[in-house]
Amino acid sequence: MDAVKKEVIFDETGTYKYSLLCKWSEVNERKLTFILSFPENTYEYSDDTAVSKCIELAQKWGFGVLEIVYLFSYQTDHVSFLRMLSKEEAVGTRTGEYIQKAVEDAELVVVAWGDHGSVYNRQEEVERFLKHKPVYCFGKTKQQFPRHILSVVHRTELQKYEVPANREESEEVSSFIEDIDQSFGGEDYSPIKQLTEEEPLMFIEDIASMYR
Repeated sequence: MDAVKKEVIFDETGTYKYSLLCKWSEVNERKLTFILSFPENTYEYSDDTAVSKCIELAQKWGFGVLEIVYLFSYQTDHVSFLRMLSKEEAVGTRTGEYIQKAVEDAELVVVAWGDHGSVYNRQEEVERFLKHKPVYCFGKTKQQFPRHILSVVHRTELQKYEVPANREESEEVSSFIEDIDQSFGGEDYSPIKQLTEEEPLMFIEDIASMYR
């Protein structure tokens, strides 16, 4: 295994850490993106416990590139400090931009921000970037947030993370096919209905392509 090469993106003051990009292969370009809660105060290229765990998992799963982005880009050791800031101060002006980019070119996205997703309702805001992507988590907390990366024990399996936007589209497509079934007898369209249930987003793309 090659040494891990890191590229960190801060704001001009060094207060906000927008992205951490890690690479350890010259040939494997498969990219995994983790979305965590907030970056801890560390030196530029030193890793906190969460980052070390993400790197370990990415390598174990066969990826060659890892990017870590955050709900809140403000560097702090305690979530309570984020609550003392305004929402704009806690999030950072370019956080959404870097989340969107990290998600768009990822092969797999894992969300692991814990109950911190409730702060300033950030979970719902960030979920809009996860549309049409394979998104996973390590299970849910009692409050139904994706478990925090530091709560994950050895051999915890990934679970599909259902993004509300994707779920709504799936329901809309199923309703559309049910209308067709009622109009044309239903049985002849059962394979189509099965496809919408198993791969709803793929079906949406097929329908959309007919009108492009």
